[in-house]
Amino acid sequence: MLLGFTTSQLLKYNYKMKTKVEKRDGSLEDYDEAKIVKVAIATGLDAEKSQTLASDITKWIKDNSLSKVTSLQIRDQFLSDLKKVNGAAADLYLWYEDGKDGQ
Repeated sequence: MLLGFTTSQLLKYNYKMKTKVEKRDGSLEDYDEAKIVKVAIATGLDAEKSQTLASDITKWIKDNSLSKVTSLQIRDQFLSDLKKVNGAAADLYLWYEDGKDGQ
């Protein structure tokens, strides 16, 4: 017990805390699963597959107990998961991201 709380209570509390995303410019924002869904739909996935992919990324964050994650870590996980679902969509996403990085 830590400060009168059981491990289970602390874990439940931790999951309720907002995970922060560190953007490339160093700013922080709350993790928002809806943003993942929006990007997945933009790659051509249907709404159901997009929600599943976003949920998988949220689960990855929780399973790794990440209170802070970088946008690049999310991008890499998104790309890895997208490749498993739709290789052509992953290629399109990577092409778009590479073009964006070159600006």
